[in-house]
Amino acid sequence: MREVEAIAKRSLLPDLSFSTRNGLLIELANAGRGGPRVVMIWSSLGAAPRSEVSPRLRVRAVLFLLLVAGASAWLAVESLLAGIVTSFETPATGRRLLAWDADDPRLEDQLGQAYKGTNQVEDLRHLERATQLSPASRLYWSDLELACESAGDAQCTDQARERLLRLCPMSPGYYWLEADSCLRMNRLDLALAQYRRLLELDPTYAPSVWSNLETVHQPEHVYEKVLADNPRGEAKVGYVDFLSDEGDNEAAYRIWRRLAAGSLSVPYSSAAPYLDRLIAWGRINESVNVWQDLERLGIVKPGSGKDNLIFNGDFERPPLKSGFDWRTGNTTYLAVDFSAPQAYHRDHCLRIDFTVSRNDEYEPVFQIVPVLPRQTYELEAFVRTQDITSDSGLCLRVHDIQPGGFPDAVTETSVGTTPWHPVRLSFTTGPHTEAVQVSFWRPRSRVFPTEILGTAWGDAVSLRPQRSPK
Repeated sequence: MREVEAIAKRSLLPDLSFSTRNGLLIELANAGRGGPRVVMIWSSLGAAPRSEVSPRLRVRAVLFLLLVAGASAWLAVESLLAGIVTSFETPATGRRLLAWDADDPRLEDQLGQAYKGTNQVEDLRHLERATQLSPASRLYWSDLELACESAGDAQCTDQARERLLRLCPMSPGYYWLEADSCLRMNRLDLALAQYRRLLELDPTYAPSVWSNLETVHQPEHVYEKVLADNPRGEAKVGYVDFLSDEGDNEAAYRIWRRLAAGSLSVPYSSAAPYLDRLIAWGRINESVNVWQDLERLGIVKPGSGKDNLIFNGDFERPPLKSGFDWRTGNTTYLAVDFSAPQAYHRDHCLRIDFTVSRNDEYEPVFQIVPVLPRQTYELEAFVRTQDITSDSGLCLRVHDIQPGGFPDAVTETSVGTTPWHPVRLSFTTGPHTEAVQVSFWRPRSRVFPTEILGTAWGDAVSLRPQRSPK
């Protein structure tokens, strides 16, 4: 037992006293004011200690637990009130809650919402109070703005929107609301200014903006006030495309000429819808000018040569599949490659594989080419074939894109297996011809075996005016 007492004195704090009694080691805290604090009884056999807490510590523990319980109860009440604030629907409930907390902006805002449609004065009063209690909350200002507009209070609406724009200067949605409201109130100059800022922040609003302004201002005025200073060329070209799609081609073309006169820099995909619509609607002169503008601006690389009317006739670049470049038609049961190796001229050529044995008409590749009326042209291309099974193989065809034009012109067909060889034809355009469609074409066969399989290649396609005999 003496050994246990000695170990305790060495290992425990020096201000504790120890004694042994009846085979137990008794650890006593030094007495201070109020007597011993803790008595620890240790078994000399190494058993776990048993503690006895003084009355003063018991009181402190009880007070701590009461404090924790009170805080938890308060948080529970706050959570309950928060749930009620966001869910009550009758003004009576809101007024009772305000009696508990008169300076809660959530209560004021929700109470204003509860008065909506029943008491406009109280609705606005409580919503204004919410913004006063929390002036930096865009939620409360947004609710107030909607209520003011519904009440027809222009001054209140303007003040709320001005505050929203100051709080959220980079939020496009508030500029949209402001511009839309100004437009309804016939405040056109302010509406245009807000639409301008909106498109600077987020150009995806453009279609909605153009629709809103379509019947309000002349297109040139809209362009000047909303787009002229916009650094995004895509937004400007998008407006041109919108006008064209709505049928106002004259205004669209005037604005396009204004854009093309500057340093327009956009991807071709931005201008392609407008250009293709011009071609589809037969506005060939305008489409030619747009295409030439794109070439001059470096958006489209120049074609095969000045004397060759076929664009990219050597297939040395991927086709745009739009404008006056090569396009693809129905390629069902076909495989089309615009950059096949083993070309006739330079590095690449066109390859068309007939992969399924069928007797169908195919026009997988074609190009729209501007021409002059009453003019004779010569078309030439080099082709080769491998294992073409039908008597109707691949050939070249030219036809007028305008109804009632000159008759189609078709080259001889190539079947079986043949090396590179030229195919040629000449044709004369009609009095109203402005553009022709040059295509690789396979007509249906009328002689057995009718189904076609195999591969055909094309390269070095050219179209030139026929030279006058000397």
